[in-house]
Amino acid sequence: MSEPAPTPLDAERILHALAEHGVDYVLIGGLAVQTYGHVRTTNDADLIPAPTPANLARLADALRSLDARVINAGADAVEIDAKMLPRVTIWQFATRDGGVDVMHEVPGGRPYEELRDGALLVRLGEIEVPVVGLDDLIHMKLSRGRPIDLADVAALTDPEADADR
Repeated sequence: MSEPAPTPLDAERILHALAEHGVDYVLIGGLAVQTYGHVRTTNDADLIPAPTPANLARLADALRSLDARVINAGADAVEIDAKMLPRVTIWQFATRDGGVDVMHEVPGGRPYEELRDGALLVRLGEIEVPVVGLDDLIHMKLSRGRPIDLADVAALTDPEADADR
């Protein structure tokens, strides 16, 4: 039997839930790439949270408010709370509003405080969304090196590579 199709991403609802719970984070990945003008699809919101216990508790609350469930292999019955979040480098969640990937370390990524200091604050209605700085985003994408990451870097660094920019 095949897996059910993933829930379409409603990034705005996910970002609003994070704001409502006062989560301190930096948005990375495909949504960050879109922020810098390269239009491409993405199935999830990737973020790096501030690693403090209080912030991780707020993040766990936000995830539960989105009806999140862990989709990491072998982690089906994991309860979402502040103590489980720092246990692995990346947690993948399915929510009623699409996927959320919570990362604590990213290849090529600087420490959280440095990423947050260099973040671009983007207004989304009544909230501000901290998006990883362009140089940091490019460095992370190059370090990861997957074909999609390299295509993102090409589009972000060469205006001729992406006619939509």
